Amino acid sequence: MKLYLVTEEGEPRWIAALLHEKMYGFVADTGMFHDNNALRNDYYIDREFDYEEIGTAEARRLVAAGVGQVDEVEEAEVLAVWRADPSPIPLADVLSMAAGSRGD
Repeated sequence: MKLYLVTEEGEPRWIAALLHEKMYGFVADTGMFHDNNALRNDYYIDREFDYEEIGTAEARRLVAAGVGQVDEVEEAEVLAVWRADPSPIPLADVLSMAAGSRGD
């Protein structure tokens, strides 16, 4: 598993985890990583965002800084989908898998 800081015009937007060609985005509002096909498509095809590989310590720092927080009003519909996600991946699990694959 690889972790990425996803930025747009230099501004942090997401912490992403790439696992077996699936991209998961950390949603601070749920505290979980959720399958994010839009991020996957951007990573492999569109490249509108920038992706910087990061380690688990940096991911923890970014989580503490609030990266992945979305506007509760403007993004109410997508937040409802994420909150109903039957298979999110807990932050601790992603960090553990990433540390194991990198040796962090």
